[in-house]
Amino acid sequence: LKGGIPKRRQPFHFPLLLLQFSYYVQSTIKMKVLPSLLLSIAIGVSSAFVVVPETRISVRSSSAVQMGLLDFFSDEARQKREEKKRREIEEQEKLQKAIMERRKNPEKMEEYERKVILRRQLRMAGDDEAASKVVIYEDVDKNTLLDGTAGNA
Repeated sequence: LKGGIPKRRQPFHFPLLLLQFSYYVQSTIKMKVLPSLLLSIAIGVSSAFVVVPETRISVRSSSAVQMGLLDFFSDEARQKREEKKRREIEEQEKLQKAIMERRKNPEKMEEYERKVILRRQLRMAGDDEAASKVVIYEDVDKNTLLDGTAGNA
């Protein structure tokens, strides 16, 4: 500013600014990301050279035949599935009959409601073990099926 002549401002150069910003980003990434990347690579490579002792486990073979993938369609497997399904249906029918009998009998309904309230109070108190021991359906196995038969259980 000597001599009274003002100094001119430098013109705004967008490409120069962009170049400076990209250099800043690159140097920041190099300083922050590169050490982490090198550390993770070093850890991964170091585990590649670890000697793992070989362990031998002896397995005795039994004479029982293991089911293969296609044995699912065998007659024996089909019979087992049908038997399991039949038992589940019988159990559900007995529970359904117990529910129907309870709804018809006001005394059984009151007893059921007391048990439900007790179980809820135990759960609210945090005593889940005691709550799971509350038996709501008693003597279900004594019930007949919905068709009146005893079932094959």
